[in-house]
Amino acid sequence: MKINTLTLQELFRNRAMQALDTFAKVQNVRLYLVGGCVRDLLLKRQTTDFDFALATDAIHFAKAFAASIRATCIALEENPPTARVIVKQDGFSDPSRLSMDFVQFRAASLADDLRLRDLTINAMAIVFENVDTLTHQTHKSNFCRVIDPCGGMDDLETGLLRFPSEEVILADPIRLLRIYRFAAQLGFAISQNAFALVQKHQELLPSVAAERCRDELMKILDVEKAHPYLRQMDAVGLLAQVLPVVNRADMSWQTLETFENTPIPIPLRAYAKEIDNYLQEELGGGVSRYSLIKLSLLLDGNFADIGECLQLSRKATQFIEAVISKYQQFFEDPNRQLTRERIICFLRTAPSDWWGVLLYAAASRAIDSVIIKQIADTYHEHILPIRKRGRLITGNDLIQIFHLKEGKQLGDLLEQIEERQFNGEIRTREEALAAVEVLIRQSQ
Repeated sequence: MKINTLTLQELFRNRAMQALDTFAKVQNVRLYLVGGCVRDLLLKRQTTDFDFALATDAIHFAKAFAASIRATCIALEENPPTARVIVKQDGFSDPSRLSMDFVQFRAASLADDLRLRDLTINAMAIVFENVDTLTHQTHKSNFCRVIDPCGGMDDLETGLLRFPSEEVILADPIRLLRIYRFAAQLGFAISQNAFALVQKHQELLPSVAAERCRDELMKILDVEKAHPYLRQMDAVGLLAQVLPVVNRADMSWQTLETFENTPIPIPLRAYAKEIDNYLQEELGGGVSRYSLIKLSLLLDGNFADIGECLQLSRKATQFIEAVISKYQQFFEDPNRQLTRERIICFLRTAPSDWWGVLLYAAASRAIDSVIIKQIADTYHEHILPIRKRGRLITGNDLIQIFHLKEGKQLGDLLEQIEERQFNGEIRTREEALAAVEVLIRQSQ
């Protein structure tokens, strides 16, 4: 069982958590569970992030605790002192890790520290020794155990997102994006006051590191129905601050909405498991193909400099470029017929990203369901067996048999033979060598 499938009740029966409770009592240190994990505890959501606040030196405490249970401790920041303890989980078949962050108060008191946090629903705390009791009881009286200086409990109950103050935005403008991320992830509404503050301060966002903006945007895109929140961001001018490469005049929301409603077109349902695995694969920085296809649809063909704009990984950037460029080459023109030869050419020239291009194309324009299925079937029934078999002849064969030298001619001959192999014109090594002989003779 993986760590992300465990409930909070199971986690707080975890030996590492119990060891932490014992260690803190021996050290006479009061720990507070804070932030997102308190929010998720109250919402009965699963979580893998556990943040603890304490009044003393968090790094010293974390190192001592890690040493007591033979875990790994990493110092994250000096101001405020912050450290992470990573515990290898016992009893699981995979190498899961339990991660606990410890941070020292950033203000004179816990309440003042909570007021510095991004949103009211993330500005709550619970005394750690009370957490196990709270996870097993749901009566309203138990909510008095929650330390809530900003009214986060009420906002959780009404599904409303608010900033604790205007100052938290000025302290870190990434919170302008983060409020939309939480709205998308939780399905919460953004308060009118928060909307007004976003509109007022949206021009601060370019001062934030591109990597941080990328992370928040990709988390929004990873949500099943992201387009309503992206449209809200666009309405207040925030999206243009994150993605200046997008031309708002040409922006169409229909393609993104189509993909979110039906990411796997009906004709491809037979390949659903394969497609789902493909979409969930990450291409650096925790960014999945699923999110990158959505970003590609949002860009609407304007992919120039997107890698630099969002500081995407090389793999992610190449994926976006391949998806959009191959779509433009093979699918964009509705008057150009997708013959079997063009389908094979498409599958050959987009060997690792053809699924992404096909899904992008299905969302971007109405493609006949028969054609969509034909493309997938052609890959599995024709292209894949040839790829598994490999080339009929190699460059060494041409050098030894025909006494050719390495160079352009050699490469051109191999390309022509491979093309004929995929087109079904030649099927054996003998046919390939005979074809090479004819090609050489024609070139002389």
